[in-house]
Amino acid sequence: MTAPLDPQRARELLEQADSAGATARAGASWPHIAGLLGMGAASSLALVALAYVPPVMIWLPMALLFAWIGALLAFGGVFGRSIKRGFGHRWRVTMLVWGIVWVAGVVGTSWLFAGQAWFVVVASVALTAVTLVGAWVEASR
Repeated sequence: MTAPLDPQRARELLEQADSAGATARAGASWPHIAGLLGMGAASSLALVALAYVPPVMIWLPMALLFAWIGALLAFGGVFGRSIKRGFGHRWRVTMLVWGIVWVAGVVGTSWLFAGQAWFVVVASVALTAVTLVGAWVEASR
């Protein structure tokens, strides 16, 4: 049987455990970070495609977008075995902002600003920026 711990030794063991946990979490979010970057690429390029494909072909960029986002989410779910503290909140915020920008981009390129290249550029850059910032914030934690 082990001897009772004195407060100093207990603090040392807690610091050691916290350090081991921090090391384990250090690379935890990389599948999710890669997923955010891939989602930004897929969605911004799909938006460009939606703006310029003939109406009978709109199903193609949408199907490819959903296939890629599904694959990215699946990889993140399968290979992202651990996450950093606060990841869930950061992920929800990033997904909410991305969703708002995506819907605005689709509505804008399809109806409000149809045929206007400046809007496609602005919306695609906004999608890229949202996912880059989300990935950067996650990588910096």
